[in-house]
Amino acid sequence: MDFKRLRILRELADRGTVGATAVAMQVTPSAVSQQLKTLQDELGVVLVEKSGRGVRLTEAGLAMAGAAAEVSTAMARAEATIDTYRLGWQTRIKAAFFPSAAEMFLPGLLHRVKEIDGLRFEAHFEDPGVAGFAALAADYDVVLAHSVDGPEVFARQGLQVIPLLDEPLDVAVPAGHALAGKVALTAADVIGYPWMGVPEGFPFDTVLRQIEMQADSPALRAQLFPDLRVLEALVSAGHGLSILPRYTALKNQGRGFVLRPLRGVKASRSIVALARPEAAARTTIQQVLTLLKAEAQAVALAPELHDEGHNS
Repeated sequence: MDFKRLRILRELADRGTVGATAVAMQVTPSAVSQQLKTLQDELGVVLVEKSGRGVRLTEAGLAMAGAAAEVSTAMARAEATIDTYRLGWQTRIKAAFFPSAAEMFLPGLLHRVKEIDGLRFEAHFEDPGVAGFAALAADYDVVLAHSVDGPEVFARQGLQVIPLLDEPLDVAVPAGHALAGKVALTAADVIGYPWMGVPEGFPFDTVLRQIEMQADSPALRAQLFPDLRVLEALVSAGHGLSILPRYTALKNQGRGFVLRPLRGVKASRSIVALARPEAAARTTIQQVLTLLKAEAQAVALAPELHDEGHNS
């Protein structure tokens, strides 16, 4: 069934005459008549019958004209959708967040993405080791990732890498601990205490290994747990020390632990957004990435993060 013939039938229903239909369709009256005859032959139903010097639609013709209007509407929607995607727009974006990135960025980002009319932004929880972030780009439009080795870790994997911020990693100490009185700590200060660590392959374990190398002594990994809130709770209960990200942990200090910067050890993580190049080129995703960078900047510039006791 030819869509153009259905359009002619619809126009005839609306305009009433073959001549007016021909003008609207920019064809000759004979072409209109021929197309209607072909459509009738295809369907095996009489759609148009003579009425005086003109024609009128039969009951079947009126029904098909109504169906043609619905088809025209659906086609218009399909064309608009394709035009949208040609311009790089999409109405649904899936993003993967590891837990502390979601805590830092997601509340503010959700306010910002409301600026993009019609966008459905879906945040999903993912927390792989460093090596697992790149693979997530096959399933998500945007992936939030972190590494203590800098953004270059991900750039080598053929992905678009958008740096968001560098976050210091501090030592979390129980509030009443002997080390809590120090402004800053060294590897020698902390190596002799039990550690509430993370499993091997998670970024913070790399910092603990640097502490071991700097102190030339192994650390006692008393507990290994991949959840930062649990590590905070263990430190607050006095079970040992931990490495925690400053921007998310600082606001929880009153719960029984304090943060102290490390001296002489590279203790920071790079937080980046990852996307496949073809995804990053889309207009809507570019907009979301711009908003994500703005939110990261707002997080990094928060006044409470820059008092003298937490500038490393």
